[in-house]
Amino acid sequence: MTLLKSISTTIFLLILSVTQGACSDAQRVDNKDKSNFSVVQVASGLEFPWGMAFLPNGDMLVTEREGRLRIIRNGVLDPKPINGLPDNIYVKGQGGLLDVVAHPDFEDNKLVYISYAGQGDGGAGTEVARGVLNGHQLENVEIIFAVSPKTPGSAHYGSRLVFASDGTLFITVGDRYTEMDEAQNPANHLGSIMRVNADGSVPEDNPFVGQEGIAPEIYSYGHRNVQGLTMRPSDLSIWQHEHGPKGGDEVNKLKAGVNYGWPEITYGIDYSGAIISDQTHKEGMEQPVIYWVPSIAPSG
Repeated sequence: MTLLKSISTTIFLLILSVTQGACSDAQRVDNKDKSNFSVVQVASGLEFPWGMAFLPNGDMLVTEREGRLRIIRNGVLDPKPINGLPDNIYVKGQGGLLDVVAHPDFEDNKLVYISYAGQGDGGAGTEVARGVLNGHQLENVEIIFAVSPKTPGSAHYGSRLVFASDGTLFITVGDRYTEMDEAQNPANHLGSIMRVNADGSVPEDNPFVGQEGIAPEIYSYGHRNVQGLTMRPSDLSIWQHEHGPKGGDEVNKLKAGVNYGWPEITYGIDYSGAIISDQTHKEGMEQPVIYWVPSIAPSG
């Protein structure tokens, strides 16, 4: 079994063990003593690794949230970081250098995409840059997406990146925690999932293109903090995992133009125990495929 297949299988089994008991307290089952997978250390010496991308030759790019892009070759972490990252990476709280993904045609163009908390006027926000990987250097780096607006605070950047089968790039953007109501305002990027072309331009078939008052990059909205995103190989659909507050974690199949409800509907409660919303369903808002309910949750 290759390293990539082993890691993928482990991740799948971990997800399966969680989702089997995800919908209610009564169904929760802890099967860790019966699991048939093992955890193998691939590399050590990393500080807050956040994202990773496998290159065609088997090398692994790894982001460190503290602002370093690293490479692992044959199971050995190269001590020298990759240079050329943007100079406005905001390292605080949940912010920093976050995801990394290689272009589908990496073997030909050597393009690498990174997401990070970018500092700017008004605070910070998710940005995506791309550059050509040449040894230990990212060259010709350009920012292809930047969240509007930038906001204060250091939480909920989202920042997961996935290329779809048609070559478009999906980018998750968190609600920035203190701005949760803005997830219901598609005039800005907060609490949304973006879909852009590989150069950052807007695909003509995006669901809100041409609609006044809606950011054209938006593919779906009403999200809290999506930090899991993947393409399902069997049907090429995009699936996402969304962090709830206390409870309310969700797994969703991504659909164009859909409102996923946060914070108008949720199965979670505030960390203090306060009710965020007394509703879990509302017309025009999508229900999750899988969700987790805390011991005390809203009903209806």
